[in-house]
Amino acid sequence: IIAGRSVMTLELSKVKRNIQDHLQEGLLLVVGTGLSIAEGIPGMGQLADHLKRKIPLKLATAPDPAWDQIVSALDAGDHLEAAMGKVTLKSTTVETIIAATAELISSAEQKVFSRVLTGTRELPFTSFVKHLFKAGKKFHLITPNYDRLIEFATEAAEIGVDSRFFGYLLGRSNPKRSADSHRESCFMGKNSAFRPLPCLCVHKPHGSLDWFDVSGRLVRLPINIDKIPVIITPGASKYRESFRWAFDEQRTSGNRAATNATRLMFIGYGFNDDHLEQYLCPGLKLTKPTIILAKELTDNAKKVIENSKDIDVIALCTVSTTDLRTRIVTSNREELIVDEQFWNLEGFNKGVI
Repeated sequence: IIAGRSVMTLELSKVKRNIQDHLQEGLLLVVGTGLSIAEGIPGMGQLADHLKRKIPLKLATAPDPAWDQIVSALDAGDHLEAAMGKVTLKSTTVETIIAATAELISSAEQKVFSRVLTGTRELPFTSFVKHLFKAGKKFHLITPNYDRLIEFATEAAEIGVDSRFFGYLLGRSNPKRSADSHRESCFMGKNSAFRPLPCLCVHKPHGSLDWFDVSGRLVRLPINIDKIPVIITPGASKYRESFRWAFDEQRTSGNRAATNATRLMFIGYGFNDDHLEQYLCPGLKLTKPTIILAKELTDNAKKVIENSKDIDVIALCTVSTTDLRTRIVTSNREELIVDEQFWNLEGFNKGVI
């Protein structure tokens, strides 16, 4: 899978055993858009097409020449992040892009929720965390995704979610009170104490569809209101300056979780976020044992594997765009192809763990 490398054959039973041993306390999960795309949430390509349709209509009364440059770059073959990174948009255009992005993703998200609530679908992440939490009470997860499929799937497994906000209908950013709400009182002999409840701590450095600016305060609301969510969109103008601190807090807490982790697992992640990689794999080199699940390995993912020869890394991906069997490749130059689709979480749940 990586040019110029000679490979040795892997033993499947050994791979499965290594992966099963990997899923224990100390594991940090990093989940990218691949997990959401598998459930019908639009990816960057679909988002780009949506914005090309919607934004010109919104800019009819307030044109922004920078948007025309983005469209030209997209038409020339750039992906959305690259195209938007080349220009500086007006603040009003950025707001319009955020609103159109949230509209598209929220609509798809609601359809997923509906399928789960009507019993026609169980999200693979639900089955995954049910297994994972047999090995511990608390795990951390970092995701750049705006949607809430991770939180929804985790609660469907009857496992708590620490969003770092405290409050249900009007959540305020308060990491300590959020963490404290996932403990219960108990007695140790004659003394009272607290013990942790099963809890997934989710760090969202790019914001979330349920973050809103209400009278200058950042709040988390589980209900739809007529406001634009506080999220980061691709490109040079991607930071909402008024709430930069909120993104920084989520990123800092995620970085702390990465520092404390003993092992990593990437699911549907492309290694294309410089901010996250500064802590997860500086210089695209891993420093901790890692499992990677992805439909396709991006060029950066391949570099990560190649650069991490002294670290145990196991990647599961498709053989090609037309061959959906699983290629297993390691940082030790070992490789194996199997018929099952272990590269997606559904197949991974059934065939590996």
